[in-house]
Amino acid sequence: MRPPRWTPEQDAWLRESYPVTPRLDDLAALYAGAFPEPRTPKALRTRAKVLGLRKAVRCPHRHAWSGDRAEWFKAFCPGHTESEISAEHARLFGSPLTKSQVGNAKMRYGVRSGTVGGRFEKGTVPPNKGKKWADFMSPEGQERSRATCYKPGNMPDNGARLPVGSERVDSKDGYLWRKVAERPSRPDCNDNWRLVHHLVWEQANGRPVPPSTMIVFADRDKSNFDPANLVAVPRALWVRITQLRMEYGDRESLEACMARAALHAKMGEMKRRLA
Repeated sequence: MRPPRWTPEQDAWLRESYPVTPRLDDLAALYAGAFPEPRTPKALRTRAKVLGLRKAVRCPHRHAWSGDRAEWFKAFCPGHTESEISAEHARLFGSPLTKSQVGNAKMRYGVRSGTVGGRFEKGTVPPNKGKKWADFMSPEGQERSRATCYKPGNMPDNGARLPVGSERVDSKDGYLWRKVAERPSRPDCNDNWRLVHHLVWEQANGRPVPPSTMIVFADRDKSNFDPANLVAVPRALWVRITQLRMEYGDRESLEACMARAALHAKMGEMKRRLA
């Protein structure tokens, strides 16, 4: 439901009341007493901005930064956290500062605390470095920690849910992958998953996929794993095929594209020799 439109009488009231009423909550209460349909403080502030109105008096919780207070802030801020600045301001001037007020004052006066906000500084040595659990943990704490530690050979939940032989489709390129081993051969790789069309090609040809070679679906259908549909294309030729935007739709046309790409590569090589 859309809010009611502003009437000329309401605008006139707002022009008269907004500048002299410090708090928006008080302004909303006065508005509710003057008109049958109340409006939120946010709605009143938005309408005042549309009308170009400004406050003639400051809200009591706003701090007027006198010269002395500004000089104190610039001198005290370096090396102190926001909570320390707020507490010291409350001690000296009778009221704390909010986090936003401290941040705005830093920006206004061009000063920085120089603290890291509770984060570890670069080069910090952990307090438990080089220590055993017994040096800083109680026997009860050690037992609780052991119960939640990863054990040697631990299998993550997502790995345990997918046994060897499971298959998944890559959401990015649509290729089908199959899990061929429980774990990768090294921690920094995922060779326990293989592309299914590579496995089919290797089984049909009795050898691994050659280095720097792609296995291409001749009919462009990534679900057609017929060995006759899988063609080994050297990457050097595949670059030429894509650069020249050669079209293919079956094994014969793909092999023709490979021959044409090889011819272009040979022509380029001869031109470089004659240059």
